[in-house]
Amino acid sequence: MRNREAALRKVDQIDSSLKKLISYLRRGDEQSFNDTLEDMNEQIDQLRTYIETERIDGYEMNPSAQ
Repeated sequence: MRNREAALRKVDQIDSSLKKLISYLRRGDEQSFNDTLEDMNEQIDQLRTYIETERIDGYEMNPSAQ
């Protein structure tokens, strides 16, 4: 997978953002919660793009990349 490292970094960033969301929710920090949630949506969209544009080798199947 050509974008493997970039995809794994995005997953790590999303994981970190989830932890931030929990903290903001507990503190009642609505603005930071909303900002982080928006950032996470962007990260997920980028990750989706990496996966959808990835060439498939071997036995993997990715019908959206054809």
